[in-house]
Amino acid sequence: MDRGVYRRVMTLAYPAIISNILFTFQIVADTIMLGRYPPADISLSAVGLGFVLYHMFFPLTMGLVTGTIAIIARRWGEENYDEAQRVATDSVLTLAVLSIPVVLFGVLVSPEVFYHLGARGTVITEGAKYTRAIFAFYSFTAIVIVYHGILRAAGDTKTPMYVDIISNLYNVLMNYVLIFGKFGFPELGVLGAGIATGTSYVVAFAVYAALQAGNKLVIHPVYNLNVRYRLDTVKKMFSIGIPAGIDVGMWSFASIIFTALILHFGTTGYSAFQIGLRAESLAYMPAFGFGIAATTLSGQYMGARKEDQAKKAVLAATYLCLIFMTLVGAIFILFPGSIARVFTGEEGVVALAALYLFIFGFSEPALGAFFTLVGGMRGAGYTKVPLLINFMGLIVARLSLSYSLGFVWGLGLFGVWLGMALETFFRALVIYAVFARGRWMRVTV
Repeated sequence: MDRGVYRRVMTLAYPAIISNILFTFQIVADTIMLGRYPPADISLSAVGLGFVLYHMFFPLTMGLVTGTIAIIARRWGEENYDEAQRVATDSVLTLAVLSIPVVLFGVLVSPEVFYHLGARGTVITEGAKYTRAIFAFYSFTAIVIVYHGILRAAGDTKTPMYVDIISNLYNVLMNYVLIFGKFGFPELGVLGAGIATGTSYVVAFAVYAALQAGNKLVIHPVYNLNVRYRLDTVKKMFSIGIPAGIDVGMWSFASIIFTALILHFGTTGYSAFQIGLRAESLAYMPAFGFGIAATTLSGQYMGARKEDQAKKAVLAATYLCLIFMTLVGAIFILFPGSIARVFTGEEGVVALAALYLFIFGFSEPALGAFFTLVGGMRGAGYTKVPLLINFMGLIVARLSLSYSLGFVWGLGLFGVWLGMALETFFRALVIYAVFARGRWMRVTV
């Protein structure tokens, strides 16, 4: 394959990888610090439940952003830059409005949701504090994600990286200050973590606003009362993005189901699960980064009517991702206990988290291939078939395997996690077969 394709993939992927690591590190920083804020099992369970509820609404945001990216990447490939900017404006306006009821839900309803998930007592109280704090700033989160998406669709993955560096430095500092009460600030514990994470998106938005005012962005929304809001464009975004949004939503829905399953084994098992997820979320970042590169290049090449080049770019991104994810998986397999101890010193939690990481180390390459191939197809606007595959995998196969192994066969947490890992290979094989058939290259946007 042409080395130039690999170079272009890496040019787009490495800033996206760094940016996504930083994005995920916001939650990881909360987890690490709260893992040392006693009682650790309560603090970790509280932030874990808050994160589950927070991600319930990411399908709405990510669905619209996926549609936005697909359209902008096509227009960029066609060199229709004015239309690309108008699409960016429509996207920001839509998400700004839709985020308002999300804020109200998170602030007002979260304790009821936690109770029905199986949490009790202090876990509900602390979880509500964290959740209300991060949801209060959800509108800024949504708009920052749009900025990230439109810039990446135009081929700029470095600016989002720089913005994430600034917002994450702020988040880590304020986590330390507000959780533990340093430099004259009150000790707020879980609430402090939520405030730090939520306001970090305000900081990110402020950086984007400053860059836009200085004409430093290659593409940006236009904030002007005379700008016409175009429902036809928004409908097109949703027609592409709704399947992708439901796709993301299934991850959140599956996460809620598995939260209920794992809480059956107590807060120690659930705390270990949260540590495993946080560590694994950093491992996802190469996959997400190469997926972003595949999305951008696929959309731009399709816009330029270079379908064969689009396929080569997605395959190049997938091959590179497999290399990175194999290395990540090896680290999980070889050093699971050491990784778990980064998050907490409680040995019971460490032992279970290490088991989780060891199991999932074997499935990381398959997960990376899945994310990258799906990213390429989404960039072309092909979102319905990946949705079906994810449904069959996450909701049918994964739940059936995990419940059978964990509860019917009596393997407990080991069985639940083993079923989750085995299902990943199923989805990776199916998505590759769909990609190889090539129907995704015949979609019009």
